[in-house]
Amino acid sequence: MADEQTFLVLNAVYLKKLATAADVSNITGIPLDTVERVLSDAVERTWSLGMGGQYLLAPGGTQAVLEHYQEAYGALRANPDLNAWYDRFEAINAQFIKHVSEWQASGDERAQSRLMRTVERLIKSLGEITPVLPRYEGYVRRLEQGLALVDQGQIDYVAKPTIDSIHNIWFEFHEDILSVLGRPRDT
Repeated sequence: MADEQTFLVLNAVYLKKLATAADVSNITGIPLDTVERVLSDAVERTWSLGMGGQYLLAPGGTQAVLEHYQEAYGALRANPDLNAWYDRFEAINAQFIKHVSEWQASGDERAQSRLMRTVERLIKSLGEITPVLPRYEGYVRRLEQGLALVDQGQIDYVAKPTIDSIHNIWFEFHEDILSVLGRPRDT
């Protein structure tokens, strides 16, 4: 891959699956004009498909992103501290899945409260690995924004699939950490 900025832009599309330039700018913190330039270049290289203002990675773009994960994070895959952190994350992840399901089934405030406490645990836990993976500060920022919006009564930010909801951010993060560690998604 040409550079880290290109990786960040293409990785955001890889994780989101289908994204606008504005989505990618929000996710990465990279200025919109730079994101647009990188995405335009990716379309020219056939790494991405432009679809009416949204972008989807083509097979070559996906391969470039996955190769960058291998090159940039290959050494981390053997890091026992990061692997131990991931094992602890899986316990939090199991709780998140349970609480999201409970909240979706009931819409109950207590279920929502348990879910938000689980998100707060992930945010705190991410602080342990951001020294190793500084770009994960972006997940902290986005999760905190989601929590604030939910606290303001905007419950769509819990799990609505078409916005930067907590559930979507969590899913993207999980896919990202699996890619960093070179682990397959179980389910």
